[in-house]
Amino acid sequence: MQKFSTGQFIEIEPWISLEGGKGKEKIKAIGREAKSLSGPTIQTTNPFSHTRSFIGNFTLAEKILQHGIFTLNSSKLRAAPRVIMHQLEKTDGGLSDIEERVLRELASGMGAREVLIHTGSKINVRAQSYDDIKAKIKAT
Repeated sequence: MQKFSTGQFIEIEPWISLEGGKGKEKIKAIGREAKSLSGPTIQTTNPFSHTRSFIGNFTLAEKILQHGIFTLNSSKLRAAPRVIMHQLEKTDGGLSDIEERVLRELASGMGAREVLIHTGSKINVRAQSYDDIKAKIKAT
């Protein structure tokens, strides 16, 4: 995740650890720390891992992304972010309507006020602004 306005960047390993019984799970850790946890009541998973899709567990994927937004913008007064979702894997043949909807709903669940879906080459936040990318997407 990267913040356009500051260039601030964080990379979160896509792991989440839950503790507790079925229906009473609480998030124990996210990222690298989650991957290293173990115990009889701890369940660790990568919600972005699935053989056919880029999301295996929507709710947990959303929690990881919410954590990323909170980490990038930790001030008490947080404006709802404008978000660009850029799927980098499992994009052969382009994104289906369902995949685009999943990306939009993940961003909405993170608190985004505006969501763009970008396909194509990796975004260079030093050379492109959010509005540049928005204009390019609308032109296609």
